[in-house]
Formats: sequence, C-alpha cells, structure tokens
Amino acid sequence: MTDNGQADLNSAIAIIGLGGCFPGAEDVASFWKNICGGHVAIKEVPPDRWDPSLYWSEDRSYPDRTYSRIGGFIDTVRFDRKRFRIPPRTLESVDDIQKLALTAVADALEDANLEVFAGRDSTGRAFDRDSTAIILGNSMGGEFEDLTSLRVWYPSALKAIEDNGVLDSLSPEEKKSVLEDIEARFKAKLPKVTEDSMPGELSNCITGRIANAFDLRGPNYTTDAACAASLAAVNTAVQGLRLGQYDMAIAGGVDRSMDPPTYAKFSK
Repeated sequence: MTDNGQADLNSAIAIIGLGGCFPGAEDVASFWKNICGGHVAIKEVPPDRWDPSLYWSEDRSYPDRTYSRIGGFIDTVRFDRKRFRIPPRTLESVDDIQKLALTAVADALEDANLEVFAGRDSTGRAFDRDSTAIILGNSMGGEFEDLTSLRVWYPSALKAIEDNGVLDSLSPEEKKSVLEDIEARFKAKLPKVTEDSMPGELSNCITGRIANAFDLRGPNYTTDAACAASLAAVNTAVQGLRLGQYDMAIAGGVDRSMDPPTYAKFSK
C-alpha cells in the first residue's frame, strides 16, 4: 500500500519459498539439477499406469484410442498421511494431486523457514495464517474422478452384456455367477464411492484440503486457464497481494491427468 492507503499495483513481490514434485524429480532441487543437466523425463507410459495394448493405436483415425503412449510421469508420490493427519480410510479416496499439493506446500513453507503446522513439529517462524491465501491452478481435477465415475456407470456395461444374449444358454445360477465375477474383476482396481469421494477428487477441494491441513484462513480457490492455469494462479495471487487482500499467498499449479481418457481425447 502507498502512504495514502491506495494499492500500489507496481510494488515488488518477494518469492520466499519453493516446493514441488515433478516427473523424474521428487523435489525442487532435483528438478533444477535435471534442468541444468539436460535430463529428459519423457518416457513410455509405465505399466502400472495403463496398458497401451488396450488404449493405444498407431492408426490415428482409430476410434477412442490414443496415438501417443509417452509422457512425463511421476512414478512415486511422496506423501506421509500421518504428518497430515489423514485417516487410512479417507486416504483411499484422496486423489494423488491433493497428496502432491499438500507435500509441495509443506516443502515451500519449510524452504521459507516458516512454521509448517501451527503449534506442532516445526521450528520455523510463525506467520499470520488468517492472512495467507492459497491459489492453485488445476485444469482437469484428477484421475480419481474418471475412475469413480467409471464404477458408477458399470450398470450400463452390465446391461450391454445381458442384452447380448450370449449368457442365455446358462442356468440362472451360472449366469448370476458369471456376471458377479465380471463385475468383481471390473471393479477390483477402481476406488470405492464413499462420503470421501467428492472432497477427494474435486478440483475446488484441492486448496480447501490445504487450508484445513495447514490451518490457513485466507482465501482459497483454484484457477483454470488450461495449460496456463498455474500462471493464472500466480497472476491472481500477485494482484491480491498488491491490493492488500492478504499478506502472503501460496500459488502454483498441480495436475496429474495422464490417464487413457485424457490421452484419447487430446489425440482426437
């Protein structure tokens, strides 16, 4: 603010801490080392993410398939649920983007020598949590939303199987057993739909979970400007700082939409 109480729209903004997790780099130091060393983190899709034989085709006109099977993948999500006081059952419904965001924010606060958690396990400086904003860019939510939606849509697939008539030659008991086995196999790797599903996967809950974990009581919300979402978040945070809406802001971006639907849709 200026001496007359007006917002100084040209005032400098200090970046006091950094945190992050990236393909091929679990923290900012590793990321910078990769940049300086010319390391390329783009690679074939890991087998634990998805199977190219099911979703990839070199024929670019093939319906519902991706013609790409490479990308920048985060192999291991560094996360300590006990540190963030998240129960095991709740954690099952928390998308990895929220885990990445929580860990990155903790790293940034530590890097800034600030108290990470109010009143516990931190030697950093105390700061005004009432005047700290959280603004993060995110354009597609996360992969959990697709998986839970797929589970809910299963009855449509079941109806197609039943309408096909291929199981009509079986006895009612055999048909029931086959359909139950197909359903169990289909849902085996899909997250269950619970009361934790929506807050665990919605884009607008990313910053809310951060606010709750770190007891931050300023504004919190996500921005979406597609590939510029994180830049929009930083720009919005800077504007708020210059207008005096808050004294400190946690700003950046988080995304991990690297599943088959994302690949197939962008390929088309």
